[in-house]
Amino acid sequence: MLYQYHCACCDQVVESTHHKECTNCGSHNIKSPYGFWIFCVLTCLAAVIIFKVVHIYLQDHQEIPVQPSVLEVISARP
Repeated sequence: MLYQYHCACCDQVVESTHHKECTNCGSHNIKSPYGFWIFCVLTCLAAVIIFKVVHIYLQDHQEIPVQPSVLEVISARP
């Protein structure tokens, strides 16, 4: 399966290696077939980084209960 470049104006298939403009409408705006995949990879990477930062933040700010020692329990009873 080959990825194809498309003209942004008329959506005609354009060979990016030979043409710098669309043969149909003359547009110089050529869409890359990899743009969507790059967007997906960067979005997933950002989601993983945000998840990890939140995870580390919650671990650092977690309340640790203080358990009294045996001597404190014995001395506190009447």
